[in-house]
This record gives sequence, structure tokens and C-alpha cells, in this order.
Amino acid sequence: MKLRQRWITIGLLILLIWLCSILVAIRYGNSTHKPDDRVPVHWGINYMQPPLNLSLLRDRDISAKSKPGLKGLPKESTIYIVPRKHPNYTYVEVKNRSKFEALFRDFQSLNKVPKTLLENDRLHLFENPSEHNEIFERFFKGINRYELYPYNDSDVIEPLMKYLGQAPIVSAKEKGGGTQVKLFFTFEDQSTAIMKPWRVPREYETLPDHYYFADIERHTAEIAAFHLDRILDFRRAPPVTGRILNMTSDIRRVSSRALNKTFFISPANNLCFMTDCSQYCGISRTPVCGNPDLIESSIGAYLPLMNGAKRKSFDHPFKRSYSKRSKAAWEDNPMYCKEVVMKQTVYSTGRRMLDIIDLAIFDFLMGNMDRHSYYVFKYFGNYSTIFNFDHGRGFGRYQTDELSCLVPLTQCCIIRKSTYQRLLILQKDEYKLGDVMRESLSTDIIAPVLYEAHYAALDRRLGIIINAVRKCTSDAKNEDEVLKPSH
Repeated sequence: MKLRQRWITIGLLILLIWLCSILVAIRYGNSTHKPDDRVPVHWGINYMQPPLNLSLLRDRDISAKSKPGLKGLPKESTIYIVPRKHPNYTYVEVKNRSKFEALFRDFQSLNKVPKTLLENDRLHLFENPSEHNEIFERFFKGINRYELYPYNDSDVIEPLMKYLGQAPIVSAKEKGGGTQVKLFFTFEDQSTAIMKPWRVPREYETLPDHYYFADIERHTAEIAAFHLDRILDFRRAPPVTGRILNMTSDIRRVSSRALNKTFFISPANNLCFMTDCSQYCGISRTPVCGNPDLIESSIGAYLPLMNGAKRKSFDHPFKRSYSKRSKAAWEDNPMYCKEVVMKQTVYSTGRRMLDIIDLAIFDFLMGNMDRHSYYVFKYFGNYSTIFNFDHGRGFGRYQTDELSCLVPLTQCCIIRKSTYQRLLILQKDEYKLGDVMRESLSTDIIAPVLYEAHYAALDRRLGIIINAVRKCTSDAKNEDEVLKPSH
């Protein structure tokens, strides 16, 4: 009898302990996720955070790592080099930027801009320059019909990147349109930027069965795309930098009423929010969550909103069908370029088609299949460079190469001679594309930006492009039919 009572007592104690553990998990959260890319892990800093206090929803900043005057950045960060041990994968430490510096030191731009620009070659934006931020004003004034920013001009790009990475945010609201989460930020001086948050770890690779229009966007791809654009000497993508944001002080405290209502605390005790869009925004899918309220993001300079900078969107001539059941015409017709595209005046004359070929090379290197449109400034008319943004679906795969991105090049068999010369330079060991990209990205606040395998993929894809051009030249009667002068 006594033995039976002892066993009953032991059973009740075990049940009591189990119930207590359940109550503790409910009260404080029981996060089982591993360290990821939302917040960098620095040398000597424990990744684990204390449980998130519900009082943060009353505007209490719960992050102890925020640095006054440099919101959202851990104390150990600098604007340039961030020493960091990544928990999930190894990366090559960048001790200097010798190849990056050599590339821009040894070679002038082959994508030439006239030394003297005419009056109608520049945007006319500022009636009263004193009302605008000096850094953004310098960037906007540099936009012309040939480029968004100058070649190797640190006086324009570096201050702008630094500003985007640390300027105090005074307003945050949802950016309408599109398929995924993005916010519209306003800074103290009323300059603006687009923010895209962390969604997946760096080593995550797009699933083979995912359609290009269903792929989730990556903030790291936005950052890397700008650096690639600069290295290729295209200069057609707006500057983008990484930033670590405190979701309490940097976003929620200055958010619009509509955005503010969407904030909540997840079962893992992380601060989260949602926005309206057609994919990846709902609470049942992937809300944007901090850790507990710190999150990595990309911050992209927003192109001018003034009347003198109105832009026009064009459908890409090799746009995909965006259908699960049908293909685009160019996918089935190998003569589509000559029979359809080149019969349109906008592509058969001027610089536009060569810009499209550059864009195809750019997208192929990134693995970006989501290129449905491109843009020009209305003020410049048809005779101007195109510009492009929204690159979040790039750098999603590093083991496979999406050859369909190169169809404009392989079907039309034309390319700017200056572009081809730049590609040949980037194939040399002393200016190797993957190494130059790694060194360029090493200065970003959230470095390392890309999973290491992406750099090898860049070099592999560069070789594929060069071989495609060589095939075109070998099939042509003479080289000039393929290698075209810049317009």
C-alpha cells in the first residue's frame, strides 16, 4: 500500500513539473530557431537575447545594443568594416580591397559620358537647392541621360551610402504595389528611401520547383545588385546599402497608423509586423520579425520625385509569361529577336537594344528571372540610358545557371564593345569578378552580404557569357556585326 502511494506521489510530482514547464514556455516564449542573419553576431557577443517584454508595445526600446545617434547599429559596428563570426557558414575574410581598387585605378570607364553635357542632358530638379539635403542633391544633380551616378566618384556614392546606413528615420509607411514587403522611409531632411527586410538566411537557395514569380525576395540581393552594377560599369541601378534596424525605435515609433496597427509579438517573443501585398505578407505566411526587435535590411536611395524626374516604364521585350501553364513567345521562337523585337523602331535604332543586352548580362550574373520591365526618365525621351531597380529575386541560386536570362544576347547576337571589353577584364585573375565583388561588399554594414558560393557562381557565369559572345563572332561574317560601338 505504501509503495503504491509513493508511486502515485512521484507521478503527481512529474506531472506538476511538466505543467510548470508548459506555463514558463507560454509566459516567456520557447524559441528554437538558430542564430540567423537578422542580427549580426560579433566577436565576444552572446547571440541570445532576453525575453521580449510586452511593454515594448508602449514604445519602450528593448534593444540594449542601440547606439545613440547611430540607430539600429550594434556598438561594435563601424560604417565600414564589421568584424563578425557568422554562425551558419564560413566566409573568406577580406583583409584589403586590392583587386577592387586596382580595377578602378587601372581602367577608366569604357562606358563614356561626354565631357561637356548639354543643357538637356541633365535633369532640372531644384528650384531652391537650399531646401534639399546636400548629399542627395549631389546624387540627383549627377543623374544624366547616360548614367545614374558617375564612374569611380567617391564624393557622390560613399557619403550617400553612409547617410542611408545611419540617418535618423522620421517616418515609416507601407510602400504600395509589388508582391512582397517593402517600406517607404523618410529621413529628417525629407529625403526618402526604400527598405526591404531580412526574410531568409544567406545560405538559403531557391527551391527547384519554385516559379520565378513565387520566389521570396532577399535584402542581400538588393545590396549586391548595386555593387555588381558599379563593377560592370553600367551605372544604372540606384545605390543600396545594408542597415541594422531597431524595429521599436526605427520603425514602429515613427510608423504610419496603418502600419503601426500590424505590429505584434510572435510566440518566440520577437517583435513582428505585416504589410499588404500579393505574396509573402500575411500572418499565416511570413511576417517580418526582429530578433527580438533588431533586423537586417536593405536601404535603397529613392529616385527623385520632382516633376522634372518623372519616369516611364516599358515592358521588357523578353518578358516572361508569368504563367504556370504557358511560355512567352521568345521561349519557343529562336528567331524572336530578329522577327519581332528588332522590327520595333525603339530597338532597331539608338542605344536601347544594347542597354537591353547589358541588362540581360546583369540579370544572368545574378540569376534574376524576374525582369518584367525597365525604366527611363521622360525628360530625356527615347535617347537615354535605361535604369533598373527591384533586384530582390537575384542571387537566389548558386549551383545552377539560368541560361534563359541570356536569350537576348544569344538570339540577337549583339553587344556593346565596351561591355565585352569590361567582361574580359573581369575574367583576368588580377581583377576577377568574384573577388572584386567580395571586396566591394566587404565594406557594407551587414557584411558578409552574400553566401560564399555566389562568388564562384559569378565567375562561372562570366565565362558562359564570354563564350556566348565568341560563338556569335565566330558565326558572323565579321566581328563588327556583333561588337557594337556605344551610342
